[in-house]
Amino acid sequence: MKTKLTFILLLITAYGFGQDGFVEYKKEGYSIKYPKDWRLDTSGQMNTLFILFSPNTENDTFNENINFIIQDLTGQNMDLESYTKLSEDQIKTMVPNGKWIESKRNGNHQEVVWSGFVANNNLKFKQFFYVKDDKAYILTFTALETTFDDYINIGSEILNSFQLN
Repeated sequence: MKTKLTFILLLITAYGFGQDGFVEYKKEGYSIKYPKDWRLDTSGQMNTLFILFSPNTENDTFNENINFIIQDLTGQNMDLESYTKLSEDQIKTMVPNGKWIESKRNGNHQEVVWSGFVANNNLKFKQFFYVKDDKAYILTFTALETTFDDYINIGSEILNSFQLN
């Protein structure tokens, strides 16, 4: 019993510290939590609803980021499985060195990891796809392939905080 209580207290403490220093961005239909030192851009650049940029660091010339877009699928009769397959096919054929690394269903969304040469960089992506009411909701974490592992924990924590209402 004492072991269970200690384990539960450790989980509660870890969760509390994991969310410490986070702020919430909430709009009608969705919300996301991100570290206070990340910059929120809601200007709509590149057809995004928002982009979260990691803080600048001396040795890292690329701003790791998370962006969110909504794609209209009206009339395309797509579900999550068919949307994921279409995305995989497009990445493999349209992105130089496009490589589909991982894809798994997680509740109401698909989680995919892929890499390729995009915007003159070798980038790696982790994406969450949601399909609901003839719309695809795409949440994307982007990093250089060389720094992806350095940022994936915080990137995943942000991605996992996303709520689609």
